[in-house]
Amino acid sequence: MNTSDKRKIKPLNQWVRGCLSIGALWLSVVASPVQAEDLLDLYRSALESDPRLGSATYDHAAGAEVLPQAWAGYRPVVTLDYDYIDTSQDVLSSDNAAFAQGGASFPTHTWTLSVTQPIFRWANYKRIGQAKEELLQADAELIQAEQDLILRVSEAYLGALSAADELRFLDAERNAVAKQLELARGRELASIGRAVDRYDAEARMASVDADYAVAEVALRDAYEALYEMAGRDPQALATLQDDIDLQSPQPADDQYWIEAAMRNNPALVVQRHVVNVSRTEISRQNAGHYPTLDAVLRKNNRDTGGTLFGGGSEVETEELMLRLSVPLYAGGAVSSKTREAQARYQSSEQELTRLLRESRRQSRDAYWGVMNAVKRTQALNKAVAAQQATLDLRRAAYKSRLETAISVLDAERDLYSAKRDLARAKYDYLLNSLRLKALVGVLTQDDLNLVNDWLQS
Repeated sequence: MNTSDKRKIKPLNQWVRGCLSIGALWLSVVASPVQAEDLLDLYRSALESDPRLGSATYDHAAGAEVLPQAWAGYRPVVTLDYDYIDTSQDVLSSDNAAFAQGGASFPTHTWTLSVTQPIFRWANYKRIGQAKEELLQADAELIQAEQDLILRVSEAYLGALSAADELRFLDAERNAVAKQLELARGRELASIGRAVDRYDAEARMASVDADYAVAEVALRDAYEALYEMAGRDPQALATLQDDIDLQSPQPADDQYWIEAAMRNNPALVVQRHVVNVSRTEISRQNAGHYPTLDAVLRKNNRDTGGTLFGGGSEVETEELMLRLSVPLYAGGAVSSKTREAQARYQSSEQELTRLLRESRRQSRDAYWGVMNAVKRTQALNKAVAAQQATLDLRRAAYKSRLETAISVLDAERDLYSAKRDLARAKYDYLLNSLRLKALVGVLTQDDLNLVNDWLQS
């Protein structure tokens, strides 16, 4: 072997060593010998660690307090006030000759007990109904957050599997291209091949290497998405079985799912409560123009240790009154707050309209996503078989010098592209099935169990 031949083979050896090192890294990520974790394992971890669900849980606990606070506006208010006064007095001048001069110093103790019972306060009354609506809103938001976690964990998990598949297919394609490149080099050295075949293989190898670098970053990012929810790094993931039972949504009627989503979509349920709260807020703010009526019981005890003109006294007073307060003018604040509430109500109505239209689009998209994924999977299974047969024929033809190297390389790329599309179709089926159930508000852990049954360690 001459020196030029050795120079040609040296880069190939370096590339092979590079492939082995990267392949080892990939295997450590997706094929670790430790026990593979499945979807339910990570979901259980996310239940304990996901910050978004934790925040929603605390928000729900805070929201539960609005009703007791609202009822407090119609319950008695009891206050006890105590005053201690140290008084010093001197007579500076007086028309009474008996008290023309003198002074006194004495303490005064005063305590007052007041009980105020609201009788008519329209704003407080409306606030009770508004608080009940806010409580329902808080319940709906927590349900939405729980279903959102199921969907986010599933999306991240299947996204990680898809990213691992991408690396696996690229790795297989790269090995195939490497063999083709080695064959092209050997034929060129033996003077029975063309240099263009080697160049085609080298160009394809560079393209696959570039795609591989992108796929590595995507896989790491997919694992980070799982860490973001579960609070820990999964060591290995259970993968999807080759054969899964793909079923169309039942009933197979997109209008049924659209109507169900527009009734029960958790986001719509929450927004309907927001609209009701905003509508009540208009009346509550406008109540600033209304009079209020309270019953007030007051008991006062005043103990004076002395006076300027003689001894002290202790006086106890009880008062029972009805207090009517009629607002006349508050600088325009009440009218301004009412207009603000009206504007916010209109804004919430517009948001509800947007969510209705969005729900219609998303439910239709998810439904047809499931239907199309079933059809695509069936078609792509045939495509993979056909592409494999095509590749085998072209490899044989190339060895017989009836095909060019580029035709073999194209056939290899088409095969792995079909395999990649087949895997994605299965993931799309699972994700769209979960999304469709989330949109109609019936997504539960049982749906995760069904997906988990199709995973294998």
